[in-house]
Amino acid sequence: QFGCRDSAEIQLNVWKKPTANAGADKITREGVPVQLSGSASGTDITWHWTPASGLSDAGILSPSALLSEDRYYTLTAVSNKGCGMHSDEVFVKVYKQIVIPNAFSPNKDGRHDTWKIQAIETYPNPEVTVFNRYGQTVFRSKGYATPWDGTYNGAHLPVGTYYYIIDLKIPGEPVL
Repeated sequence: QFGCRDSAEIQLNVWKKPTANAGADKITREGVPVQLSGSASGTDITWHWTPASGLSDAGILSPSALLSEDRYYTLTAVSNKGCGMHSDEVFVKVYKQIVIPNAFSPNKDGRHDTWKIQAIETYPNPEVTVFNRYGQTVFRSKGYATPWDGTYNGAHLPVGTYYYIIDLKIPGEPVL
C-alpha cells in the first residue's frame, strides 16, 4: 500500500529416498560361483548385502556367491541424509553336483541293489534313460523317484554294459 517491498530466497534440497533392487533370482550348481546383479539409487546412500557368508564382498552391488545350499540374499540401501532405507531380496537356487555310480549289483543282497544317482532329487524333473548294448531302451524315468533296479518289464537283465542319458532339465546345462 505504501510502495514497500521485500524479497527473500531459500534453498530447498530434495533428497531422493533410497531404493534397492537385488536383481533377478539366480540358478547355479554347487561349486560354481554366480554373480549377483544388484542396483541401488538415491541421494548419498550406502548399501550392503546380508548375509555376507558366501559372498566375495558384501559391500559391492555385484558380488559373486559361491554356495553349497539354496540361499536368500537381501540388498539394503541406506540414506546417509536420514531419508530412510529400502531392501530387496534375491533367491539363489543351488543344484547339487550329482554322483553317477559306474556299477551296481541288483542281486537282492541288500547292498548296491539299485542304480542310485546321488543328489538327483535336487533337480525338479530330471529324465533318465538307460539303453542296452543294442541301443534298446531298458529303463526310462521322469523325476527319478525310484532308482533303476536292473530289470526290464519285471525281468532281471543280464550282467553287461549299459548306456545312459541323464537330462537334468536345466536350461543351458548339458545332458549327461
